[in-house]
Amino acid sequence: MCVSDNGAQFKSHEFENLLQSNCITHRTSAAFYPATNGQAERFVQTIKKHLKAMNEEQGDINLKIRLLLMQLREAENSEGESPYTLMFGRYLRTRLDALMKPVQEKTETVTTPYKGNCFNVDDRVQVRNYTNNKKWEFGTEKKREGLMHYVVTLDDGREWRRHVDQVRLTHYRADT
Repeated sequence: MCVSDNGAQFKSHEFENLLQSNCITHRTSAAFYPATNGQAERFVQTIKKHLKAMNEEQGDINLKIRLLLMQLREAENSEGESPYTLMFGRYLRTRLDALMKPVQEKTETVTTPYKGNCFNVDDRVQVRNYTNNKKWEFGTEKKREGLMHYVVTLDDGREWRRHVDQVRLTHYRADT
């Protein structure tokens, strides 16, 4: 699965054909809500933090960047696999591995899925408007996409896809 924003480079026919030919599902985030792709946002923060720290130390910057990339590639994700292991099918042997005995048992982290705000189909909602001075538009929820996104049909017939944080329940009716 590929998660991206709605940038032109991710919406082109060439990119869509590439994903389709490789059986990759493409999901886009809600407009003006980069936090949807939290994993990418967190990765950017990590890189910036380490680059800032590197700048303050003496030494060869190229060597420091190679070491940083190696550390990031061997770090396990929430499922207990590192990017290196996922790509090459084996663990990366480091200097630390030569000093330490292999760990026999791994601890298992139990996570519960996020429920989010629950709106039902045909609920009256307000959705955040980023196109003009009117901050909120009224509409009806059409469907839920995943845990965090909703497709809302506005009172004027347009459909908007929004993150759960950009939608709120309302009791206002269009006919009143």
